[in-house]
Amino acid sequence: MPQSHKTTVLLIIVLSASHLLWGLMYRAQYQALSETRVALARVVQNKKIASFQKLFIEKVLRTDGVVDFTTRVQLQNAVTDIHDEAITEAWDAFLSAQTEIEGQEHVKMLLFLLAEKVYEDRTSMSP
Repeated sequence: MPQSHKTTVLLIIVLSASHLLWGLMYRAQYQALSETRVALARVVQNKKIASFQKLFIEKVLRTDGVVDFTTRVQLQNAVTDIHDEAITEAWDAFLSAQTEIEGQEHVKMLLFLLAEKVYEDRTSMSP
């Protein structure tokens, strides 16, 4: 086999191996990026839940008297922004409570659910 053919074959092999290596590296990086995006989405979701929980405690539980309309809208928007059906249902149950005792029970359930959602996501992220 002439020298130029050997060089061409060697070059094709090296370029093919290089292309394969870059493809494998790209795939690994893409997978890592996907995992990072999922983790970031969890962090953002947990931040929304924690922000709502803080707002709820601050504006509803730590206040005496009636919650004003602006605060109710702010709380409703925070719940809606979470995009979690269970939290929305617990919030709606709290809002539809007919008695103070029923409302207190729904508050307990809502706060437990909020904490559970954040903790659930943290444990699923652990190695």
